[in-house]
Amino acid sequence: MWHKHTMQMRRINEPAPRTRPSDRRAHTARLNRNRVACAVVACLLAYGVARLLVAGIAAGAGGTDRVHLGQMIALLGLPVMVVVGFGAWKRHAGLLMVGACGCLAAGLILFAA
Repeated sequence: MWHKHTMQMRRINEPAPRTRPSDRRAHTARLNRNRVACAVVACLLAYGVARLLVAGIAAGAGGTDRVHLGQMIALLGLPVMVVVGFGAWKRHAGLLMVGACGCLAAGLILFAA
């Protein structure tokens, strides 16, 4: 770390400069807003993927049995996709994985037609 006034490196045993409480509150508020936004996007994206999955499985000539199968798979996969989309270990990695699943589900519709 560089000191502001002397432009020298800070020694390891020196305490780091303290942040103001208002900075910490603003940072915490921003993180909370980001978490809520990420959860909303994860839910919407997972719902869209589930809808594409049902449409892709039901696109064939299997009748209502395929529709029911698609609905069961989507119902089981929806909570998993929400958890993966929101709780990934890296920033936005889960949303990208759920989006990739959406692309695969859209591909089911194209190849079934």
